[in-house]
Order: sequence, then C-alpha cells, then structure tokens
Amino acid sequence: MEKITTKQIMESIKRNKWLILVPALVLGLGIFGTKVLNSDSYEAQAVLMVTSNDDEPISYNKLILNEKLANIYAQFLESEDLYERVSEKLDTNLESDDIEDKLEYEVNPQGGVISFSYKDRNENRARDSLTLITEEFRDYAKNYLNMENIEYLQNVVVKESSKTRGIVFSIIGLIVGALVGLLILLIKEIFSDKIEEADDIRQLGLEVLGDFSYDNKSELGKIRRKIINTSNKAVIGLSSINDKSYEANITKKLAESIEAPVVSSQGLDYRQVKKQILNYDVDKDYILVDEESLENSEAYDLAGLEDYKIIVAKKSTHKKDLIKQVRELERLGIKVLGVIYYK
Repeated sequence: MEKITTKQIMESIKRNKWLILVPALVLGLGIFGTKVLNSDSYEAQAVLMVTSNDDEPISYNKLILNEKLANIYAQFLESEDLYERVSEKLDTNLESDDIEDKLEYEVNPQGGVISFSYKDRNENRARDSLTLITEEFRDYAKNYLNMENIEYLQNVVVKESSKTRGIVFSIIGLIVGALVGLLILLIKEIFSDKIEEADDIRQLGLEVLGDFSYDNKSELGKIRRKIINTSNKAVIGLSSINDKSYEANITKKLAESIEAPVVSSQGLDYRQVKKQILNYDVDKDYILVDEESLENSEAYDLAGLEDYKIIVAKKSTHKKDLIKQVRELERLGIKVLGVIYYK
C-alpha cells in the first residue's frame, strides 16, 4: 500500500470520472424511478375516533382500557382477514397483500384516535379501498367488541401524494453513489500497480527526465539540459519497458535536439554496435543507442559500451516491472540517468 497525495486524487478523479458518475447516476436515478416516477400518485386519508358513551371523566382505569383496546385495534389491522374481505369487495385485481402494503395507520390510545393513509396510482381506487378498510374496521369493533361509538373524525379524502420525500431520497442516492464511486477510486489508486502519470514514477524514487503527456518541445529541452549538465561527452542508451516503436521516435527527436547520431542495435551484434559507436566517437560529443526493450538481454549486454541508460516507460506500465529493470541495471553497475514518461 502506498501513500497518495491530494493532487494524485484529483488527477485520478479527472481520469476516472465515470467511476464516480456511474454509481451516482445508477443509485440516484434508480431511487428516483422507484420513489417518484413509479410511486403511487394519490393518497387517501381518514381519521377514526372512539367517542365516549357516557359523561364519565377520564380515569386511570379508562386510560388502561384504552391502551388495551389500542392493542386490539392494531392486531385487527394486521389481520389477513380484513384485507381479504376488502379485496373481495373491491372490483380490482389487487390481492390482500397488495392492499396491506399500501396502507399505513397509527393508533393513539390516549386520544382514542386512529389515523389511516392509503396510497394508490388510481384516485378512485385509493378512496374506495380506504373507505372499505375503515368500514370493515368499524364493523369488527361493533361485532366483536360491541363498540358502536367509532366515528369519523375526518372522512376519507384523497389528495396527490407528495414527491418531496422521493426527490430527497434520490438526491441522497446520488451523493451515496458518488461516495461509493470515490471509495472504489481511492482503493483502486492505493492498490494499483500501474503508472498513470509521471508523479507515480517520482514516487518510486526515480527521476523523470521528461513527461511527454505535455508539450514535447519543452520536455525535450529539459532532457537536453539534463544530459549537458551531467556530462559534456557520453554514449547514452535508450531502452523501453515495452513499446519499442515510441522509444525509437523519442530517440530520433532527442538526437535532433542534442545534435547526436543514433546507433540502432536492431539486427546488429555487440561488435557491430561497438564499431559504429567508435566511428562516431571521434568527432561527436553525444551518441544515442536505440536499443531493444529491457526485456531483451541485449539492452544489458550493450551497457559496457554506454555511459548512461535512459528508460522509456509509457502509461499503464507496471511499477514492479520498472523497479525490477532499474534494480537490475544498478546491480550490473549501469548508471540510470532517468525515465522518460509518455501516454
């Protein structure tokens, strides 16, 4: 596990916006579709109240009785029989379970008040369903509890359901989704073994000679100054970690910048490369050797002819591969001038 900076996190977010946007949109729009678009559009409400049959003042015993009755009311409202009877009387295809799921109620034992709320996509069905539920409840109280004093404190009324709650949940879903995406991104960044930017190379303790994800001309100038400040005469080998084609392109541009000849090792053995270097060595300050990939042993064999190595690494190169090659070069006593990064 490696430490990451705020700059790296911001760069990673720029590169992987989709990793944050996709979970946010999926969760946010999913909740919006469920809670807002596909939610029941109408809400029927009613309130029943248990009225007193006498003028007896409220006493402790009466409060206890009310609480016990409240438990009985709640049990009846949880009874499957109630919703089956409502389902049979309704001219719809709703099952008893569907009706029960659409109903919300609250029993206030102290006040003897029972509040009902029933949601449905159809306005008339919402009204009819709740009317049947409350009437079935009153019949139950009358037939089983001998209570005929349950009256409507508020008759059944229907209004459009508020979408505010669904919208709030959707916004929360967007935020949670974005946070989940950000968490995934951070985990990916912390445990990733791939080079995504030049700073990843610097964090490995290696010098970045040039970052070719930016302006090539200015980066070539940096490499040129580094070479000149390091030595006034040198043979420098350029080896890539994987992509040989781009290495050859960089070698050509760098050669033009420092006015150096290029010796290509492709198809030549050690003696032939050495001969070409010696031919240029008389009148040239710098000679660049365009080598095979570091995965090829030739790049190490030619080290005896060179003063420095420059490693060319592209985006998505595995950090462990870069470190492995650098350590192997250092083990052989080969001086690594630095790394050129490109996308």
